[in-house]
Amino acid sequence: MHTINKKAVAIAVALACSLPVYAQNNDQQDSKSKDVEQQNSGLEIISVTATKRKTKLMETPVAITALTEAELKKNGVNNIKDIANLVPSLDISTATDQSAPVISMRGVRSTNLTELGDPAVGVHLDGIYSPRMQGALALMYDIDRVEALRGPQGTLFGRNSTVGSINVISAKPEFENQYGQLNIEAGKFNSRSIDGLINIPVTEEFAVRFSAKGLKRDSYLEGYYDPNQYDTRRLSDEVLNAPVISEDSYQGVGQTVTQRENWWIDGAGTDPEAQKVRQLTAADKSDFYNNADEYSFRISTLWEPLDGNFSNHTVFQKYVNDSNNNLDLVNCDKLRGRPAEMGGDCTNFLPSDNTYQAVVNVPGKLNLDITYLRNTFNYTINDQYDLVWLVGYEDMERSSAQDSEVGLDPWDGATYFLDGTGAESFSTELQLQSDEYGDFIWIVGANYFHEKTTTVGYYDNPMDDKAFWDQPDRSTDAYALFGQGTYKLTEKLHATFGYRFSDETKQDKGGRTYRCSNADGCAVGWLNRTELNNQPVDYYEDPSIYASYFENDNKGSWQHHDFRVGLDYDISEETMLYAYLASGFKAGGIGDVYEVVNDRTGEVTRFETKFDPEEVLTWEFGAKSSFFDNSLNLKAAFFYTDYTDMQYASVGSIGNVERLSVVEDEDGAPVIGEDGQPILDYQNQPVIAYYTQNVPGSTIKGLEFEFDWKPYPNGRITGYVTWTEAKITEDWHTKWDYDSEYLFNISYEESKDPENTLLTTNLRGNNLAMTPKYTANISYTHTFDLGEYGFIHGWFNASWKDKAYTTVWNLDKHLDDMDFAVSDEATKYIDDSRDAFAVYNASLKYEPKEKNWYAEMFINNASDETIQYWNNTSKGIPKGSFGMPRYYGIRAGFSF
Repeated sequence: MHTINKKAVAIAVALACSLPVYAQNNDQQDSKSKDVEQQNSGLEIISVTATKRKTKLMETPVAITALTEAELKKNGVNNIKDIANLVPSLDISTATDQSAPVISMRGVRSTNLTELGDPAVGVHLDGIYSPRMQGALALMYDIDRVEALRGPQGTLFGRNSTVGSINVISAKPEFENQYGQLNIEAGKFNSRSIDGLINIPVTEEFAVRFSAKGLKRDSYLEGYYDPNQYDTRRLSDEVLNAPVISEDSYQGVGQTVTQRENWWIDGAGTDPEAQKVRQLTAADKSDFYNNADEYSFRISTLWEPLDGNFSNHTVFQKYVNDSNNNLDLVNCDKLRGRPAEMGGDCTNFLPSDNTYQAVVNVPGKLNLDITYLRNTFNYTINDQYDLVWLVGYEDMERSSAQDSEVGLDPWDGATYFLDGTGAESFSTELQLQSDEYGDFIWIVGANYFHEKTTTVGYYDNPMDDKAFWDQPDRSTDAYALFGQGTYKLTEKLHATFGYRFSDETKQDKGGRTYRCSNADGCAVGWLNRTELNNQPVDYYEDPSIYASYFENDNKGSWQHHDFRVGLDYDISEETMLYAYLASGFKAGGIGDVYEVVNDRTGEVTRFETKFDPEEVLTWEFGAKSSFFDNSLNLKAAFFYTDYTDMQYASVGSIGNVERLSVVEDEDGAPVIGEDGQPILDYQNQPVIAYYTQNVPGSTIKGLEFEFDWKPYPNGRITGYVTWTEAKITEDWHTKWDYDSEYLFNISYEESKDPENTLLTTNLRGNNLAMTPKYTANISYTHTFDLGEYGFIHGWFNASWKDKAYTTVWNLDKHLDDMDFAVSDEATKYIDDSRDAFAVYNASLKYEPKEKNWYAEMFINNASDETIQYWNNTSKGIPKGSFGMPRYYGIRAGFSF
């Protein structure tokens, strides 16, 4: 566990003591009780900050969903990932290799979650941009509301809000009363959590609020450790000495590939005991992949002098995740019933026919430590002008270990990020705002953002290649000037104009990628398994032992102009129409640099993987209306988006080079010479990289309809329905990179060869990933008033999503234009389509008449739906990240 960053602590102490000027959004000028006005006969009136000033939700001309803390708790929300089903056109999954969420909104998402990538949906905490998506997984507690804005937010929110913005707004200290709350939860998978808060009004002018949350949960996976894999250095003696099930490999004994078909096991070393095939060992669920062990606390202060004309709100927050990481799982539901001649189903290479299982030889580890500091200073210059100053600081430290091939391939591999990996960012924004009473209401401002990321880690193929990344200074500097104003053309008609100028520079200084392989003598050599496993586990964490390196120094700069033009018309006091045309922008990237040595000639070839900015231009028409004395709110929006140069990141080949490598037979096993060692030869092999390319052009259009209805005092029905169509509409000639080995029955080298004409394809007409055509969500709440005996609240939620694609490849659309070697029947078991699914949640809650405590039973994913989000199919095995299985438990809490 990392210690709290000294710099952050020093700043926090200075703020708490002297209460100077830091920053946030002016959305928090009023207390939480003023943000939601409860209407006895109708719905509460919610205030939001989509325009960087407080406005009523139903009077704000933008598609926005506001979720209160009560709704978040009822839906069991722990972090941003959990709100995916609560917001129209939103989908959130997890990229396990980076321990970060992948947020998709209206068909647009980011697939590069490394330090080189940026999100397409900006995440803001208390109005301040949070650059690293890992921070979005921080625990959510003591929240005033979450605002999800859809559509380009380029003029006001700027960078990386290409298609929307999510703002998590914490509860502010209050001056009126001292009070506290404590909540506990216990559930399936030995889950337990506790959160609480205490609000202290120190004086009439100064208040402090303390809040915290902790969560622990065992893994929901059926986990195993495998002593038969190549690298066993991290396994316990219990695992290494598991019962022997076969004296030799290739006896058809065992449940996994590495038990039954290890071509190297008999010749890989000199220790006879290490060559025997052994049983798998069941993992302890308390410290296995996909468990939870995290906590967070927050200290916030509010100062509002009674005789002053300013207020200052400061937030210091800490988040620590000390879990065992996550990893990709096999979609056994999709494979079920596949004949053995096509590769078989999960029972052919895993212990059971269960998606929620994993076999590993590298125990998972994730240490994520994030320190936040946010401050908002609001100053009233006079009756006409207000000054707002926002400042934010964020420091993230991360280390992790993750098994890469999860026992599905004898070619072992793992990824490690070491201490020293992290990101530090600083942002500040100065706003000048007009009052809200004239014919022209406006805001102008300037923004500066700086981020420095460091990456220290390596990918380890224990049999051969290792790549060590030492990137001490990858930085981003972004400047922006912006302004937006709304002019009252008539009493009912308003025009909005916005503009933003952005200047962004990304640079890599001093970055190095170190290389180690059998060919250069750094690695221990082919089949020297015994020698490898006698090495310390941290042996390859020292870059000084690597044979060579190449420099990654790189730099790129981009400028952009964004605009917004809109009209809104008040048909009546209850109904408004709006329309706008707006642009959004995400800067390009410097990418990684690769220098590759030809083993035969010694010639060095340099590859740079820069990519261009992506842009969107969206036209939206919407309507918002309240009916029946504000007991029914309806919101509808139609949008059309022109999406240019979408940034798509994936692992692929960027060239070829001659390497001294093992000669393989037709089954992929090394050819062994008379001396018992593999035969080596110079072979043309691909240069594999994780890089980003630009998709030329796409079109996205959709319709969103939201409703919130209180048909009678004790009942409420809320939800939405959406229709979306997102397609690539321009020619995109590229190399087919979706499980090429299996589909074309070719070698790994052929599948990665960028010049292999067999793989040339045009993806025009394909659907964008994670964008169902139809979705629907409905919640129903009813309160039973028991008089002096209190209240019972019943809640039910159903969420449905139509079929969709988990990648951009749309395999089933290319069965006729690609020369696949496998049958159409075989492709259905591994394609990237996701069937339609429904998720059901419910709870039953009791409160006494005084409402000073409660007890609740709940169930999430009641139908135990297996939902795949991220897709990473290879060699005929569909893998990816999945949502949790059925989860249920009890909650209780009290106020004091």
